[in-house]
Amino acid sequence: MDIYRALNADVPQLLFTVLHQSGPTISEEDFTRTVTALHMDIRKQAGEVGEALQQWLQQQAHEHAEETVRKLQRLGVLAETADVGEVMHIVERDLRRLAGRVGSESLLGVQGSGEEVYAEETPGDPDLAKRIADGREYMVSLGFKPGQGPLHEAWLLFRGSIHYDVMEHVVRDRLGIYKGSHGDHILTVGRTSFGTYNLIYQLGEGLTADLASDALTQEVTFAFSKGPVHYSDFRRDVSALMEQMGEQSDLHHISFWQRKLGLGTGKEFVLRLSIPVSEEALREVIEAIANAGRVGKETIVKRGKLLLGRRVL
Repeated sequence: MDIYRALNADVPQLLFTVLHQSGPTISEEDFTRTVTALHMDIRKQAGEVGEALQQWLQQQAHEHAEETVRKLQRLGVLAETADVGEVMHIVERDLRRLAGRVGSESLLGVQGSGEEVYAEETPGDPDLAKRIADGREYMVSLGFKPGQGPLHEAWLLFRGSIHYDVMEHVVRDRLGIYKGSHGDHILTVGRTSFGTYNLIYQLGEGLTADLASDALTQEVTFAFSKGPVHYSDFRRDVSALMEQMGEQSDLHHISFWQRKLGLGTGKEFVLRLSIPVSEEALREVIEAIANAGRVGKETIVKRGKLLLGRRVL
């Protein structure tokens, strides 16, 4: 995209999250059904927006190529023996290349989406139970009521902030606020909280990778703040910690996110992991983070808030 190229900046990979809890009378099954329908509609509409952009760009390139050839003919620049059709093809091709280089075409499109439901069960291990209880208190501080209706987190993954406008157009104008799957889901929701995060570092499969039918995994989330250390040093230390964590063979995914400036509530940093379903695997992950240095032990494990869930989409 032109602005990123001009500034010699990386195109950010963004995660837009929606924490949402149902009303107390809504079942987990009904809540998951409505949100799944909404995800499917958003994916469909985002795909149609991408196709519409491709068609519009092709039409614009074709029309401008025709106009350019006519101007060249009026100016007498083209030889009488020139193949007008071939000239148009070359101009149109170059215009499409330019559009891909300086426009937003290469960024458009949701890279993935997912849905996580936070666990309501309490682990048998006393230490894990205490950590999960602290995590639930953190959710209370954000306005949620753990245990009083299913608590989910929706994920939309994309590149570049242009997708805020695209997603707003999809949800408000193409889906509609009070009709269809979006209207159905609104009727089931009691509380929501939004956040947007920049990806800092990632190892393993993608966060929104398709769920394998035979994969029994749990989603582990640590929310934490950096403290007085400088941002660059902190991001480097956590990324180094992840490299050590990546040596674990049963770690399916690990990613490190920083909340986008001014967007969202709660802790500024999030570490997300996908691991096998067992208390033993969870204990091993916590121990591995704590043994990876001061940042892991003090900032993430000791002062961070642990949330446990599972992917449903």
